[in-house]
Amino acid sequence: MNKVTFLRGGRYHEKANDVYRMAQEDFDAIDFESEIWITRLEKFVNRHKNEQVARLKELKRYALADNNIKYRPAKTDEYAADNRIASDFARYITIFEQGYMLGQPVQYKNEVAELQEQIDSFNRQNNEAYHNILIKTDLSIYGRAYELLTVDLIDGKASVKLNKLDPEKTFVVYDDTTDNKSLFGVYYYSIDYGDGVRKDFINVYTDDMIYMYVNNNQDTDGLKLKNYDEVWFKGVPINEYSNNEDRTGAYEPVLDSIDAYDLSQSELANFQQDSLDAILMVTGNPYTGTAENDIDEEGNIVPNSRLAVSLAFKRARIMIMDDNPNPNGSTPDAKYLVKQYDTEGSEKYKQRLVNDILRFTFTPDTLDANFSGNASGESMKYKLMGSDNRRVMQQRLYEKGLMRRLRLAVNVWRIKGNDSTAYDDINETNIVFTANVPKSDAEIVGLAAQLVGQVSDETLFEILSTVTGIDAEVEMERIKQEVGETPPARRPVIEDEVTE
Repeated sequence: MNKVTFLRGGRYHEKANDVYRMAQEDFDAIDFESEIWITRLEKFVNRHKNEQVARLKELKRYALADNNIKYRPAKTDEYAADNRIASDFARYITIFEQGYMLGQPVQYKNEVAELQEQIDSFNRQNNEAYHNILIKTDLSIYGRAYELLTVDLIDGKASVKLNKLDPEKTFVVYDDTTDNKSLFGVYYYSIDYGDGVRKDFINVYTDDMIYMYVNNNQDTDGLKLKNYDEVWFKGVPINEYSNNEDRTGAYEPVLDSIDAYDLSQSELANFQQDSLDAILMVTGNPYTGTAENDIDEEGNIVPNSRLAVSLAFKRARIMIMDDNPNPNGSTPDAKYLVKQYDTEGSEKYKQRLVNDILRFTFTPDTLDANFSGNASGESMKYKLMGSDNRRVMQQRLYEKGLMRRLRLAVNVWRIKGNDSTAYDDINETNIVFTANVPKSDAEIVGLAAQLVGQVSDETLFEILSTVTGIDAEVEMERIKQEVGETPPARRPVIEDEVTE
């Protein structure tokens, strides 16, 4: 692995987060089998590998706690402690973000019953709630995420499938207009069969076709078009999500602070280890080396020389400070050499780094004494205000990707005869995000009690669903079964009926 520069200079290529574009007229003129296009495609892939993948790989390393501290140059003193302790801030921040936004699954609501049923079936078939978490995890790590929509035909009907793609191997090329229309998506990968046998694959997805290229790496033919197939999405089936307008990861802005914290922790561990292995300094003893020269003619250390004995003592963690054989010399003494450690100053420095890391990523510190489980709902809102503002902004971008997913899916459903719903109906889908925060059951029940007579029963049951775990429609149906078809009389919600 290449040497990692520690806390110095820029981390990434200046184009590490660029969006790739192509003029619409150039795209329209492409012959996807021509050598000119294949050469241009290889240039796109090589730019992605050379300019952007290094950043993506480093962000992934931090998510796995494989931080830059592990690649810091070794100490020149081979006998000194050299610990490399990597903190797991990146994963902590990532898990908080994904749980805060998607711990409660996204809900889709559409007034067209047939379309609502189709959306629910689509989500169940793809385990959509978990797939969304995978997408959000990539957003927090890389600042971007990709999914591929594919189609399976079962008895003449189309089933749309969701597949998460690796951001280190995927990119989308957009047009040069302000509409930011995607022209094609690229997913490339390699299969290594061992013994130098490798195949490289590049798949290009347009709004109506998929082109599959392969390079066997065993001849001079290079990359060639292997196959192509039709797609029915009427749009590029690779769907790109962005974490923010700059496409930066959740912890990317604080990587320097994470590195500083790792260094502080590692040096503290080194201090502790060196203190346990402190050198015993002996004074007043005659020097025991007898050889006249330290190094022989061949450059080797002479046994029992001054240098050899010094190294032996160093390995034994002993230092001889007096080599005067005079019996009237200094009085013999022995003591350990231990550095002084500013415990209070070091702990304050580390705490300041922790505070900066969490504050600048809008992540609450659950170990903070003021972040108490006894705090009221209103006080919790103030503590989470920064996190909530960030979440709302990210939800807007996430919702944009989810709506594009639904539009692509409904195109397939209509073309392959799954339903006859008008395309515009899908745009009326309401996507609901619910922040996943601790809530007091007593406060929720009390709120519902105050709303009796002011809102519908269904709205009340929607509010109480977080306490009972029962969907509002199911609860309404249960009440109808209990009292017959006559609508239930409104009655106050009694707090004692639900325990915290």
